[in-house]
Amino acid sequence: MKCLSIRIQLSLMMSLLTLVIITVLSVAAYIEFEESLLRNIDATLRAMGEGVRAELDEQDTREHREAELQAITGRGDSNYHARYRIWVEQNNEDMFVSDPPDDPFMQLLLRPPAKERPDVDALSLFSITDEVGLGTFRAIWMRYAGQQQVVNILVARSSGYVYHELGEFLRLLLLLGGSVTLLALLLVPMIISWGLRPIAYAGRQLEQITHRSLWQENRVMGDVPIELRPFKTALDGMLVRLDKAMRQQEQLTADSAHELRTPLAIAKSTLQSLRMQPRQAAEYEEGVDDALQDIERMERLVGQLLTLARLDAVDEVSNAAEVRLDILLESLTEVFDNRAAQQGASEIYVSGAAASVQGDETELRQLFSNLVDNALRYGPPKGVVRITLEDGPGAWVTARVHDDGGSIPPEHLPHLFDRFYRVDPSRSQTCGGTGLGLAIARQIVQRHHGHISITSDSQTGTSVVIQLPRLRSAGAAR
Repeated sequence: MKCLSIRIQLSLMMSLLTLVIITVLSVAAYIEFEESLLRNIDATLRAMGEGVRAELDEQDTREHREAELQAITGRGDSNYHARYRIWVEQNNEDMFVSDPPDDPFMQLLLRPPAKERPDVDALSLFSITDEVGLGTFRAIWMRYAGQQQVVNILVARSSGYVYHELGEFLRLLLLLGGSVTLLALLLVPMIISWGLRPIAYAGRQLEQITHRSLWQENRVMGDVPIELRPFKTALDGMLVRLDKAMRQQEQLTADSAHELRTPLAIAKSTLQSLRMQPRQAAEYEEGVDDALQDIERMERLVGQLLTLARLDAVDEVSNAAEVRLDILLESLTEVFDNRAAQQGASEIYVSGAAASVQGDETELRQLFSNLVDNALRYGPPKGVVRITLEDGPGAWVTARVHDDGGSIPPEHLPHLFDRFYRVDPSRSQTCGGTGLGLAIARQIVQRHHGHISITSDSQTGTSVVIQLPRLRSAGAAR
């Protein structure tokens, strides 16, 4: 099912809310109006009942009493007069009646609802609905004790006009409610469209943004209402990150092309020079060896680029398992021992408490291999490379790779983990570095939810510190 637009959804919800509010208010108004009209009738019936009772206490002739009772109940008004019946309990004949017994309305008064019968010296107010089409009536029933007998007074008055007025009021409510609901259906979409203008404007602006204009600030939405400011802030932040990523990608492409072009040009030049004139076999072998070195450098660079691409593709380690860092680091010292000996350096692993982390063993091995390789490559020729492991502080496992070199200027330290960044490009070319080792190390550490930092000082040397979340305490140091 196709999702409705926000404008239509909000319009329907607002119209439904308007309809619910109008319905609740209309029901409340209808009930209050009905009660108000019935209270007026009840007040009139109370006055009539009290007047009838007061007249019965008078010592007048029967004819005079009947005339007074008809006057009290409005007998002269054919539209609003009340009917009455007065009788004494345990007596088969009525004392006074307003109409003959064969009158259809009087038939109702001859059979008042038994459940509405009041106690002595009390009264009850109730409605009577006739089933033969006479209408609805409001009645008061009073019982009081007088001269050793209980007298009943029943006065009823038509309430048809009340429900006629209620019907008119209901029609008015339906007309007004329907008009307001229809008006809401017409106006709410327009109001919502007006309120959504910043989003529509942002959509049009986003359509015009290219990778060349991501850096331009405040061009997407401009000034927006306070409710949309978090959205604008998030969108601006996303564009900044996209711009940064695009620039990094462009820089990576340019740097990769440059790094590959240099050894490729050298290899090509070497092979071309070999073909220019006949040479001795030794010269051919030397030329081929030089070309192979350049090809190996390109192969290493391509491999590192592929590694970065793989690390960039997924932020989380997919095949994480328990890795004993103490065992992994000891195995690395064995791998790099021969190289360290060739350079006159001694590589030392100072064992601490055994510790385990959750991660990818291949990636972690590559992480520390890159760091040890950098330490041997750029450290002093006769220096010492130390790898230490500490279980702490807190929930972290801390590993340090230290060499005696300390010649990295402070202004270069924040950029050492950038791709293709070199403190001394000419020296890196000589050493065979690509400027990607530390960038790969940082990616691996971030994928393992850790932290990596580097310090360099001429007195204390250069240290790379890696902190990874500890999996568990792995027992005593070996």
